Amino acid sequence: MYPILLEIGRIKIYTYGVFIAFAFIIAAEYAARVSRELKFDPYYILDIIIWMLIGGILGTRIAYIIMNIKDYIQEPVKILKIWEGGLAWYGGIILSIILGYIWSKKNKMRFLKVADVVSLAVILGLSIGRWGCFSAGCCYGKPTEFALGVIFKNPLSLSITGIKIHPTQIYEALGMFFSFSFIRGMMIGWLKREREETKITKKDLFELKTEIMLIIQILLLRLYYMWYGKEIPFPHPIDLVFLPGFTLLHFGVKFLGIAYGLSKNYFEGIIFAMFFMLYGALRFFLEFLRDPSGLSGFIVDKTITANHLVSFVFFLIGAYSLVRGKFAFTK
Repeated sequence: MYPILLEIGRIKIYTYGVFIAFAFIIAAEYAARVSRELKFDPYYILDIIIWMLIGGILGTRIAYIIMNIKDYIQEPVKILKIWEGGLAWYGGIILSIILGYIWSKKNKMRFLKVADVVSLAVILGLSIGRWGCFSAGCCYGKPTEFALGVIFKNPLSLSITGIKIHPTQIYEALGMFFSFSFIRGMMIGWLKREREETKITKKDLFELKTEIMLIIQILLLRLYYMWYGKEIPFPHPIDLVFLPGFTLLHFGVKFLGIAYGLSKNYFEGIIFAMFFMLYGALRFFLEFLRDPSGLSGFIVDKTITANHLVSFVFFLIGAYSLVRGKFAFTK
């Protein structure tokens, strides 16, 4: 929508980069705040998140290049042009896991414990970072007449322009935010179990460090309506109905998370498994709404893509781990 946030002479500050940096700072800081609840030393947070961020960036690019190797053989210089798009999410997750495992062994730490803390940060980071993706126009959706569809008009956008399309980036951002709400609630439930408390109180639902994340999402939504929705005939009902509804949904999901945490024991890798399941399910359904030009190619009847298959596998790993009570592939 707004690929370039600020331009001073020849210096261009890209909106995507600003959001990625903001998401990294917020996610790392929040993970450090709650890491002790998972018996993890916050001293290591920044180090491990940086390594896994590097793995995420390199992995997404490498996977996309492998899936589209013919294009890059013809023009190798395009490999370096990340700002033109071309990232495969599952490559980032796989390489991040590999680097996280190596880091854990090197620092003599339990990998699944590390993965739990990082997964929480990744979920929160995605809920913010995808707004930058929306600003750049990458990962855009298919044409639609759906009421929430958007029209990209900026010629610098990576999206198709002049056609109403699904804002799949926003769908993912909000999906990840509510995933964060549930997981944070689940963590509060574990704390209550330790204190042998069973009643959910207002204090459990309202905690400043988490509700700041809610305020950030509301501000992002409001800025979206301010910038893009200038032509919406009735902006006030949106403020009066949609945003309060969004807030209530956050607390409702958080409440369910607390209830789940009270009934489910913590095991190393549970947040990691929850990330696999929730993100896998979200990405599976979003792939049906994504424009095929940015995907890794159709496999079945111009409907099912490689991303669908990877997402489904991720979902199965997460769901199996939660049912089993131990992370998959562990004894």
